[in-house]
Amino acid sequence: MKPEKLIKLTESPRDAWQGLPYVIAPEKRAAYINALLKVGFDVIDFGSFVSPKAVPQMAGQDEVLRLVDKTGSRSKLMAIVGNMRGGRDAVAQPKVDLLGFPYSISESFLHKNINTGFAGAEETIGGLLSLCNDHGRELRIFMSMAYGNPYGEEWSTGLLKKHIEMLAGKGIRTITLADTIGIANATQIGEVYTALMEHFPGLEFGLHIHTRPGEWEAKLNAAWDAGCRWFEGVINGIGGCPMTGYELVGNLNTLNLIGFLDRKGALYSVNRGEITRAIETGY
Repeated sequence: MKPEKLIKLTESPRDAWQGLPYVIAPEKRAAYINALLKVGFDVIDFGSFVSPKAVPQMAGQDEVLRLVDKTGSRSKLMAIVGNMRGGRDAVAQPKVDLLGFPYSISESFLHKNINTGFAGAEETIGGLLSLCNDHGRELRIFMSMAYGNPYGEEWSTGLLKKHIEMLAGKGIRTITLADTIGIANATQIGEVYTALMEHFPGLEFGLHIHTRPGEWEAKLNAAWDAGCRWFEGVINGIGGCPMTGYELVGNLNTLNLIGFLDRKGALYSVNRGEITRAIETGY
């Protein structure tokens, strides 16, 4: 198998749960995460350390992690944090391997999502990097609104490059390009990935799309053809970002993603039988 066919996969129950109109008990979330830990995903985006007033579905993370059993799992657990308080809470948990920060080239979305602008977000990233270095963790960036801006602000590939140059200058090496409200088409995705992978050969870019039925395969094809080899999904395809002010479109369904990868002859690490058992565990 050629190196370009080696695939990394992130499963994101957090992105499914945060948009639900009800709160799942911590013990049920932990049971589902334990089932996912047996599947073989590279990363499990299990939750976020944010105010329960802002995202009540993410309350009780201490209890969730107390019940999580990582024994024998190759998967890394990632927590999303939007400020230093969340970062400190995350690194205090020994089972958390990665921190993810929700950045954006839309300042309007930064205010909606984490109550800060560009300057505040950049300062927080610097602080989180220091925190991760001190505690042996890694910081990853989610680049929201990576394919367009619904708030009337400037958007261009050049602007995207400018923000990524800032992040790379700080030492960030992994960035997930997110279509936060499902506005991108396949052509845009292909053009953005091609431009960024040529301009930043030392960085790793993942794909996180919110997409409607009938649109996902063309988008995956565009990212694949441009060289993307890190994909994120949700097993049941539900979810989205409740902070955008837009309809929750839904996530890329992991089962569709795996079928796509099989058709490409790609090598990945997940166990289909354990996926079935995770679905049966439910939440």
